[in-house]
Amino acid sequence: MVLMPIVALGMMVVFAGMTLLYQFYSQGIQDELTSTTNIMLDCLDMTVRGDYSYESGMLLKGDLNITDSTMLYRVKEKTGIDTTIFWQDTRIMTTVENQYGVSAVGTSAGKDVVESVLENGENYYSNKIDINGTPYIGYYMPIKNDDDTVVGMIFAGKNRNLVFRKVALILLWFMMFFVIACIIAVVVSSLYSRHMVSDIGIINRFLKTISEGDLTATLDERIAGRKDELGKIGAYAAKMRGDLQNVIETDPLTKLYNRRSCNNKLKALEKDGQEYTITMCDIDRFKRINDNYGHDAGDYVLVTISGIICENIGNIGFASRWGGEEFLLVYQTGYDMAIENVRQIQRIIRNYDFEYNGEKLKITMTFGMEADDVSLSYEERIRKADSNLYIGKNNGRDQIVDGREGRQPV
Repeated sequence: MVLMPIVALGMMVVFAGMTLLYQFYSQGIQDELTSTTNIMLDCLDMTVRGDYSYESGMLLKGDLNITDSTMLYRVKEKTGIDTTIFWQDTRIMTTVENQYGVSAVGTSAGKDVVESVLENGENYYSNKIDINGTPYIGYYMPIKNDDDTVVGMIFAGKNRNLVFRKVALILLWFMMFFVIACIIAVVVSSLYSRHMVSDIGIINRFLKTISEGDLTATLDERIAGRKDELGKIGAYAAKMRGDLQNVIETDPLTKLYNRRSCNNKLKALEKDGQEYTITMCDIDRFKRINDNYGHDAGDYVLVTISGIICENIGNIGFASRWGGEEFLLVYQTGYDMAIENVRQIQRIIRNYDFEYNGEKLKITMTFGMEADDVSLSYEERIRKADSNLYIGKNNGRDQIVDGREGRQPV
C-alpha cells in the first residue's frame, strides 16, 4: 500500500521529467540554430553591399568574392554546429561531412526544404533531416537579394545522433537520480511501514484479548509513546479497556470489585497457590436506615463504608461488594494480619460520625472469618465465612466471628 503509490508516482515523474527535458533541450537547440543562421546572414549582409550572384564557382556579394569557408569552420569550432551556404538548392560551402570525411559540397537540399525556403521564402526547421545518410536537426533561412528574390539558403544544424547521445546521457543521470531517490524512499517507507504494521498488530492482539474477556491485558508502552494516529488509537484502546474493566469488574455505586470479578480474582489466587484469608461482613440493621431515612441515606452509608474499607485494607488485599449491604474482604496475607485489620475496620466504623441531612447515624458491622483452611476451595471458604457472619448476626451483631476460635465472637 505504501510502496506501490511511490513507484507509480516516481514513474509518472520520470516520464513527465524526461518529456519536459527533451522538449526543453529541443527548444534550446532550435533557438541555438536560429541564432546561428541569423548571425551568419547578418555578417554576410553587413560585410558588403550588393546582390548575391554565383559565377564560375564563386559566390559574389556585389563585386566581392565571398567564397570563403573560414567563417563556417570557426562557427563549428566554437559551437559544434555544422553550417552550409546554398546557391539555390545546392551546397557550395559546408562543414557537413559523411562518416568517411567526404564533404557534402555539391549535394542538394531535400524537396520539403526547397519548397518552404526557396519557393515560399520561409524559414524551415526539422529534427529529421537526412544529409548524405546522416540524420541532422537543422534550421534553414533564405538568402535574399535587395528585390526580395530568394537566391539561396543558410543552414545550421547538429548531428542528431550526437544530440540524442547527450540527451540520453542527461536522461540517464536523471534516471539514476530517480532510482536512488526511489530506493531511499522505499527503504524509509518500508522501515516506517514495518514498524507501523507491527504496531497495528500489537493493537489488534490487544483488542482481541479484550474481546475474549481478558481485561488484565496491557498495551505495549511503545504504542503509548507514538505521537501519531496509531498512538492515539492505542491510547483510546487502553482507555476503553480501563473503562470496560471498571464497568465489568466494579460496583457502580461503591467502586469496589463486584461479585463476578471477585470470584475471578479468587480463582487466580487459588490457581497460583497464593496465601489468602476471606472475611464476609454485613452492615447491621441496614434495612432500618433505608426505611427511616430513605435509599439515598443507604447509598451514602454504603459509599462511606466502602471508602473506609478500601483505605484500611490498603495493599494487603481487596474488597468486593458481594450483594446489598454485604461485603467480602480478601486478605492476601496470613490469618493473624487479616484479623488485626478486620478489628481495625470494625473499630473505625463503630466510632465514625455518619451524618445525613443533619441526622446522626450509628453504624456497626458484623464480620465472619473463615479458618484459613488451604485444603478447601475458595467457594467453600466463602461459605464458612458466610456461616460465621450469620452466627455473629444471630448473637447480637457488631462482632467478629473468628473461624479459628470455635466461632466465638471477638
